[in-house]
Amino acid sequence: MIVSDHMFGKINFVGRIVFLPIFYGLFLFACSEGGNGSVDSIDSQSYLKDSLILKIDAKSSYDFNYFDIGRVDEIEQLVILNQVNSSIDFYSLKDGNLEKRFNVPQDGPTPVRNTQGILFYNQDSIFVFTAYLLSRFGLFDSDRELISLHRPEVDSDNPRDKIHNQSSAPSMPTVYLKGKLYFSHLTMGNPPGNPKFSESHHPEFLYYLEKDSVVQIDHLKMPAEYSGSTMPLSFSLHSKALNDLDEFVISWYASDSLFVYDLDFNLKSVHLGKSSLAKGFEKTTYPLSKEESDRLTISQTHYPRLIYDPHRRLYYRFAFIGRTYNPSELIDYKSTLKNPFSIIVLDDSFKKLEEILFPGSTYNLYQAFIAEYGLYLPKTNIFYTNLDEDKVKYEIFDFSSL
Repeated sequence: MIVSDHMFGKINFVGRIVFLPIFYGLFLFACSEGGNGSVDSIDSQSYLKDSLILKIDAKSSYDFNYFDIGRVDEIEQLVILNQVNSSIDFYSLKDGNLEKRFNVPQDGPTPVRNTQGILFYNQDSIFVFTAYLLSRFGLFDSDRELISLHRPEVDSDNPRDKIHNQSSAPSMPTVYLKGKLYFSHLTMGNPPGNPKFSESHHPEFLYYLEKDSVVQIDHLKMPAEYSGSTMPLSFSLHSKALNDLDEFVISWYASDSLFVYDLDFNLKSVHLGKSSLAKGFEKTTYPLSKEESDRLTISQTHYPRLIYDPHRRLYYRFAFIGRTYNPSELIDYKSTLKNPFSIIVLDDSFKKLEEILFPGSTYNLYQAFIAEYGLYLPKTNIFYTNLDEDKVKYEIFDFSSL
């Protein structure tokens, strides 16, 4: 059984810290050391509204990567794909309590294994996605009923074409509209070693639920400034947001611009969404070693995430602020979480209202989300010295006064 459009309601879009004067001085020094200039405001505390704590039990982890926001029985909830427990967990945003939990079947006639993504459309329609092949993904309701299983049909004899390597994470969300799932496509290519990568990469594809079929969007390409470049793997990624006009706004990691598309991904407009701390991107055309990729990622200001806030009609573009690369530092793929970051706030006409600075090694911007009360930033950064694995503390910010 496939849930029809009339069963879906309107889509639900997806603590306090005091900065001492000495910290302000050190933070400004760290930014200037990177050689990127300054911004007009660093007073994030002016926008701090409240805090919320989620208590994490023994069947959970504080470091969840896949979640969505939605209403269940009129209560706004954080809906988490719990990969530790193979379950869907529902936390109330009123008090942070775990409201309910149901297991995603791993055995029996209808298993949904190797899960890597979630989409909450409404409480009767919760998609749980599998990784890479999309070999089998499930549609559940909040009463733990499995409504349907889906398996893509790919008309190709090339095994590589069957590997979709999709993302359904908050920074690259999957969107449901009119019987179609809009997926972001991660690459199976080699961005650090291939200067022609941007010419062949297709960043989005569609999945038709009724047909269980996949359609590649061939005409959507990476920005022109990427042409002829090699790049760190993360710079090949993009973040997309659906606004109130049913437009997709795409933010590329290594582009200062925001690109607005219709639902067929025809380009409508381009807007500057640049950080005041950005100096442009170093263009490389030669194959990049791991060390060179690390240097470029850590030392250059870039844009890992875009969020649209439908409650306040604002865009929040996150920028990792480049810091001095130290080759003796132990580097892994999470090392950019040590970088300070900013939130560039734009109105619904893409006018830049403010850029607000936040410290590195404290928040995890990939796990931030929008709810009715504001922007929730969790203090779950793995480099945070006061990290508590038994709870998640969110600081809630409101930028509606800008």
